Amino acid sequence: MKLVIDIGNTRTKIAVFSEASIIFYRAYSSVMINDIEEVLTNFPDVKKAIFSTVGKTNNELKDYLSKKITLIDFHTELKMPINNYYLSTKTLGKDRLAGVVGACGLFPNNNCLVIDAGTCITIDLIDKDKNYYGGSISLGLNMKYKALNTFTVSLPLIKDNFCEEKLIGVNTENSIRSGVLNGTIMELKGFIDYYTNEYSDLKIIFTGGDSKILQNYFKEKTILEEHLVLMGLNIILDTNA
Repeated sequence: MKLVIDIGNTRTKIAVFSEASIIFYRAYSSVMINDIEEVLTNFPDVKKAIFSTVGKTNNELKDYLSKKITLIDFHTELKMPINNYYLSTKTLGKDRLAGVVGACGLFPNNNCLVIDAGTCITIDLIDKDKNYYGGSISLGLNMKYKALNTFTVSLPLIKDNFCEEKLIGVNTENSIRSGVLNGTIMELKGFIDYYTNEYSDLKIIFTGGDSKILQNYFKEKTILEEHLVLMGLNIILDTNA
């Protein structure tokens, strides 16, 4: 068994894998040593782990893990099961890289487009020959709301459940909702149409915290895989441990 820890911008995700299957998953607002201790106690057959963080490394947590099991600290210069042609690998988001590795593991003979809708929305392509060149990064739904409030004088901060919004907002609040949600949907539609025309046999995979909201508008042509990054990290762990 293997332990996968993914510390993102807003949540920490922990999963226990048996081979390629997730047998335990939990998301935390923040993770402590006692949380990891509980997982290791409940799954004593865990012998190795991979630790990934997009921000500052939790050295205390890493030190604890390294004393218990074999630990791989994920960075973009590890051995990868794909061909990574991204030009600035040191600034490449670990979640982006793990996402395309996960997509390649799910669909090894297809071109894959990964749409990770979290704090940011990232769109990345990996082709059927396992070549990864990069993609795009834009604001996520909640970040758009915060930006409109922060960088204007009078626009309010909207907290939303992201229900379907009419295109024409009849007041300021509804206009903001329309701009954020409908604007993001149109943005994604443009990317999806472009990549669909350029690449045959394209698998389009949504993942990330807001993936259920956005994938709902593209259900007929896309796949929802909430744990894609964790799956990719598991593959990278197998490749390096």
